[in-house]
Amino acid sequence: MFTLGGFLATAWRPSQPLLPWALTSALLTTAAMWGHWTTGQPVDWVVLGLAAYELMMGLLDVDERRSLVASSRASAAHTSNSKPVG
Repeated sequence: MFTLGGFLATAWRPSQPLLPWALTSALLTTAAMWGHWTTGQPVDWVVLGLAAYELMMGLLDVDERRSLVASSRASAAHTSNSKPVG
């Protein structure tokens, strides 16, 4: 699935893996609220929903990456502990 945070995460690898999605979610939240804060216009609920979507997709993607890393480490440990036959 496409997310701005996922696109940003391909180019930027911070120490905290959720940071690209948190940043894009914060920027979308600011964009949704900007008219309300400056001129009293209504909140842009669609953009605010996109901000929530960004953060949720980031949480799911980070969790998926952690499980993939853990499974690859487990399989690497299993293959390094096995003795060759012969």
